[in-house]
Amino acid sequence: MNINTSAFHDYDIRGIYPSEIDENFYYHLGKAIALYFKNGPVAVGRDTRNSSPSLFGSLVKGITDYGVDVVDLGMISTEMHNFASGKYGFVANVVVSASHNPPEYNGAKLLEKGVEALHGDRGLPEIKELLNREATLPGKKGKVTRKDIFADWIEHALSFIEVKNLKPLKVVVDAGNGMGGPAWQEMQKRLPITIVPLYLDPDGDFPNHVPDPIKDENVKDLLAKVVEEKADLGIALDGDADRIFFVDETGRKVSGSLTTAILADHLLKHQKGHYLYNAICGRIVPETIEKQGGVPVRTRVGHSFIKAKMHELNGIFCGEHSGHFFFGNNYGAESSLIAGLIMIEKLSVTGEKMSEAVAEFDKYPSSGEINFQVRDTAEVQSTIRDRYGETADSVDELDGISVWFPDHWFNVRASKTEPLLRLNIEADNLEILDRVKDELIAFLESQGAVRK
Repeated sequence: MNINTSAFHDYDIRGIYPSEIDENFYYHLGKAIALYFKNGPVAVGRDTRNSSPSLFGSLVKGITDYGVDVVDLGMISTEMHNFASGKYGFVANVVVSASHNPPEYNGAKLLEKGVEALHGDRGLPEIKELLNREATLPGKKGKVTRKDIFADWIEHALSFIEVKNLKPLKVVVDAGNGMGGPAWQEMQKRLPITIVPLYLDPDGDFPNHVPDPIKDENVKDLLAKVVEEKADLGIALDGDADRIFFVDETGRKVSGSLTTAILADHLLKHQKGHYLYNAICGRIVPETIEKQGGVPVRTRVGHSFIKAKMHELNGIFCGEHSGHFFFGNNYGAESSLIAGLIMIEKLSVTGEKMSEAVAEFDKYPSSGEINFQVRDTAEVQSTIRDRYGETADSVDELDGISVWFPDHWFNVRASKTEPLLRLNIEADNLEILDRVKDELIAFLESQGAVRK
């Protein structure tokens, strides 16, 4: 047996349909999951992509053919996938999804009981090996039962706020025709706020824009709509609703670092403890956590690693520059809906405009993520270490290479989801930022890097 396994990555499984992944791949993935976990039930859901129903069917057939029961969760978001694992205690959870990628992609995310993510250091390599292993069919097939978790999920998300605290804010929500729309449609019925909808109905063609809000071209409609509607807040979701970005009332997109600082500051007024942030978040995040009496913990980028660290430390909250926000009371998992509800509650309670909330923490200018295509990411990172290591205050390799100077710092790391090298820079002022950015871009290009 020789099934292409190039779709296996550090965080999940993801590839182009049908050239890199197809129904045969998913059938054998189901077989591998059954062999790896041995017992069930395995809960399986899917997103709105056009290829998801057939891939879901093949996956379920592979699992049940090899004797393991399946609970069909239907069409769900990744945040519901996380919730199902934490709430119901299934032996394993799988969601057929390719997150924010264009419609020709599909993939899968896998969890063990208790929202323990399988990743490139645990679980996924074993399943990858089992994919191509010959196995004898057992005498008895597994059975399939159906479970609708939407109502339970909505009640769980609402438990993070006091609805009576909410003011009648106007909020524009752009779900990009991904899986986050139905939950916000439900919020319109349940909350004293006005939802201005943008692309809330799931559609696997993603006809309006790719549901990837980290890229500015995908939030243009939202920015314009917030200004047009004189809204209090804009919300952009990615395709599987595990990421969120906010837009202030002036039509300005708020970075993941600033959002992390704002949410951490708000939550710390009620609950102290360990507050996590990933290696790319700006200095304002640990400064804010320390100021409010929390314990800041810097961690690797990536949902699987962060979930593990949240569980280990009994973490209260974690934010990522990429728009993932994790909550201890959400089984340590990420949720765009919970983050959005908490931000709406914060603005309601303080009476601030979103731009005012941002201004309090907008201390250090940053470059945002600058991407490069390179021949060998490890070689370029090694060159960066050699070039700057002796003159920097410090260098760490928590995730990629982070280089620290008195008035600026930067990180260079290989993407785990795309063949790219990512550069992020932060400085004390714009003059320093521009100088360092020009210098680093020139240096990387001298090493053969091509800016994307």
